[in-house]
Amino acid sequence: MRMTSYGVKLCCAVAALLAGGCAHYPDNPRLAAIAPAGGYRYSVVRPPPQADKPFVLLAFSGGGTRAAAFSFGLMEALKTVEYQGTDGAKHRLLDDVEIISSVSGGSFTSAYYALFPDRFFADFPSRFLYRDIQGGLFWRLFNPYNWWRLASPDFSRIDMAAEYYNETIFGGKTFADLVATPPGRVPFLVLNATDISIAHRFEFTQDQFDLLCSDLAGVAVSRAVAASSDFPVAFAPLTLDIYQEPCGKLPDWIDLALDREANPKRRVAEAMAAKSYRDPDRRYAHLLDGGLSDNLGLRGPFQAVTSTDSPWSILRYANLKQLGRLLVIAANAKTTKQRQWDERSAPPGIGAVLDVVTSGPMDDVSFDSVEMIDGHFQQMQQLARTVDSCNKRLGQYCPAAPPVVNPLMTDFTFAELTFDDIPEPRLRRCLQELPTSFSLPAATVDLLRAAAGYLLMRSAEFVVGMQRLDPAWQPHPVTIDGQLVDAVCGAAPGD
Repeated sequence: MRMTSYGVKLCCAVAALLAGGCAHYPDNPRLAAIAPAGGYRYSVVRPPPQADKPFVLLAFSGGGTRAAAFSFGLMEALKTVEYQGTDGAKHRLLDDVEIISSVSGGSFTSAYYALFPDRFFADFPSRFLYRDIQGGLFWRLFNPYNWWRLASPDFSRIDMAAEYYNETIFGGKTFADLVATPPGRVPFLVLNATDISIAHRFEFTQDQFDLLCSDLAGVAVSRAVAASSDFPVAFAPLTLDIYQEPCGKLPDWIDLALDREANPKRRVAEAMAAKSYRDPDRRYAHLLDGGLSDNLGLRGPFQAVTSTDSPWSILRYANLKQLGRLLVIAANAKTTKQRQWDERSAPPGIGAVLDVVTSGPMDDVSFDSVEMIDGHFQQMQQLARTVDSCNKRLGQYCPAAPPVVNPLMTDFTFAELTFDDIPEPRLRRCLQELPTSFSLPAATVDLLRAAAGYLLMRSAEFVVGMQRLDPAWQPHPVTIDGQLVDAVCGAAPGD
């Protein structure tokens, strides 16, 4: 029996559909015989901190290409910051960066720097910032080959996006490549997503993957970045496998923290979230944008600064007197949208409401994150001042009495860079109203890069922290080209 050309085409189409129905996301590998001290952990990729060196931690917010460009501008500015160390030599502050914690758009910047530090400043702008990532994803979505793959329940738009990032930006690199980097060569990378089953922050570190009985080394960095920037509705959640065996025991702090009578509610919640990955009914973890739980990348650092429960606890090093100066810099690319709803009686449409539902909680969480870490640092500094004041009084009235031992051996600095601190109203409003997308005009990217350096050198907190490190240090003047501002924001009134 002879098959017509129509029949051949129909058979091919059915075969392609069936093949696509078998498409599956890349499984994260099961944990085999990895050593407890191995894998992608802070203690593996960074040497122990030294009390005579500043410990710099960067936090990059979400916000698509806007956030990526702003955080890149911060890195460019840090490259120019030099100070005189206790050894009398000049040092670059960028070389003192120990940890970068990032979310969503900021994760593209942090991941590329961790993978390609030598070519980061030369290549990242063309590889990502000036690239139409949004257009690239769009054309992949409308490629007929991907229609059949997307028909599978185990392959979604986020898996397709991860493939695109892997091929065009990150060059197929996995976390094994980060582990193989010589210790101290690059900062420890913490890419943050949100586990929507427990509404909790999820970080791509081996300590987190220990809870899943999985080996992070076999996971592509692009999948971690995709999960971190997995904006709801636009993409489906990214799925990870949870294995039950073989697996080591849970960290000791979890059982201690589950005691509701002896612990603060936040610590109990952290322990419950960690323990949930060993529940027999949990076979998968479904991840969305890290901004849903922490749009600044500051929640992990806050836990690390205030608790020894964190697997990369900074407080532990402070208690061991290995931490002399801690400098936290947050690149916050949040926007403030101007809405015209209240000018008319008709209620906002579903798209506008959805935007508020997704972005509103992110803004509140971000505000809380800043308040928490800033408040903690202020309390620590106040405690240190109180002890110093007591010792001064003792010296005056009881010179024979031994001084009160100051329990704080660390100098704390927290500097947040935000568009809200731009003094010029037109430029401030212009930056605050930039869209969240993965495609921005080149001039807008240039303006964001310039704004980051401008804000860093104008940050009172940063300047004071640097002058405590090196009393002779002075910020260098940074100006933003007026023609660039006009190109992005429009000509100033009267021009």
